[in-house]
Formats: sequence, structure tokens, C-alpha cells
Amino acid sequence: MNRLDGRTVIVTGALGGIGFSVTSFLSILGAQVIALDCIDTEQAMNKFQNIAGAKPVYYKIDLTDSAALAKLVAKIESHNPDSLVALAGIVESGELVDQSTDSIRKVIDVNLISQMELAKYQIKSWLARKVAGNIVFVSSWVDHVPWPGITPYAASKAGLVGVCRGIAREYARQGIRANLIAPGIVDVGMAAKQWREEPDYRARASRAIPLGRLQRPEEVAQGIAFLLSDQSSYMTGSTLLMDGGASLYPLDPEEAAQP
Repeated sequence: MNRLDGRTVIVTGALGGIGFSVTSFLSILGAQVIALDCIDTEQAMNKFQNIAGAKPVYYKIDLTDSAALAKLVAKIESHNPDSLVALAGIVESGELVDQSTDSIRKVIDVNLISQMELAKYQIKSWLARKVAGNIVFVSSWVDHVPWPGITPYAASKAGLVGVCRGIAREYARQGIRANLIAPGIVDVGMAAKQWREEPDYRARASRAIPLGRLQRPEEVAQGIAFLLSDQSSYMTGSTLLMDGGASLYPLDPEEAAQP
């Protein structure tokens, strides 16, 4: 893995299950991480104590507050960030007909609109400073494969694909790149809890993952580090699919035989 010395990377959702692994790994590789999340600053700094490498700079922010987001990007300019990892996201589980309009809007707002707005503000900053920036949007394998019970989440991730490819097309001439990583079922949060506590979920997820296990969050971090590195310098508008084969679903003969 290439080192990221000299890089300054903004990471949204930096203290979540995947986000903390990403923040830690990028720091180990030599990057200065500008960590964004919604938890209290003291709690965040305590969590950062054991990170090797440069300690992250932390900003508490509600990403759905557009005005606050614009002000924060202006403040972050002093750190001269050259990369953005748009990772923050939430999921509300349940059949679509049972989900409230507020719940659906919240998922779309956090996962799609806020990440697009942050990218917009950051690109404007890069254009003004003539920085060849690099954006990694964290999507999911469900951005193109339906998975029961998370339709608004899947829609938000599918939207990120359009945002990423649009940015890649619009700003390639200015040297700004944008790519996506699409992880599989990661061993954090709700998925990890269901895998361990719900036999029906584990059986269904096991059938859907040819490699037979949940994805480790550090594996997602490795993929993101690749997209931030010079090793991916000729990639833009691309998706790095790291899903353990989940998008090959269905696998077993009974399901494959069904129309």
C-alpha cells in the first residue's frame, strides 16, 4: 500500500463503525485526517488517543445543516485539504410501506444530499485554489442490487453513483477526480448485530456472500486508501466493488432456479 504522507483528507462519519477504521488507517499511512462527525468533541478526542500517526483534527458538525457545512468548509481551508472521503451514512430498516416519510427523507438527506453539498463546497474551494482534488464516495453493493428492507438506503447509495460520475465528468479537466467504493455487508453496527443474534438474517446473508463472512471494516479502509493514492491516478468516475461477491446473489440452486 502506498504511503499517503503529505495528504490532508476530510473524512465524514469519521467515528462510525467503518469511519474509525478509515480514520485510523489513513493516519497510519501518513495522512492528516480532518475528521467530521456529530459526537461531542471530548468523546471524539478520547477515541483518537490510540491512533498511530498524526492525530486527526476533529470538527463536530450536523452535515444536514447546509449553512453550517458551508462555514465549516471555509474554516477547513486553512488545513489545505486535497482529498475528501464522503462516508457518513445512516440506515433505517423495514419494509418500504412501513417507513415514515420523515425517516425516508432523513436517510436521503444524510446519505446523499449532505455528501453532495459537501463535495460541492469543497470543489469550489479546490477550483479557487487550483487544487487537483480527489473524492471517494462510499456507496454500497446495494446501489445496484436490491436487498429487502433497506430500499431508501439503497436509493441514496444509487444516487451517490450519479453524483460521483457527474463530478468526475465535469471536473476532470481541472484535475479533480471522483470515484466510489462499494463495500459489501460490513461487520459493524446493525449488520454485525443481526449476524450474531438473528439466525434467519445470518442464513440469508451467508447465502448472499460467496466468501462466507462479513467484511472487515479495515478492508474497506484499504480500498479507500487505494483510491486516495497515486496507484489509482488514472481512475475517475469508477466504482471499486469490494463486496465478497455479494452482488453475484442469488447463489444456491433453489434460488437460482426461480424466475
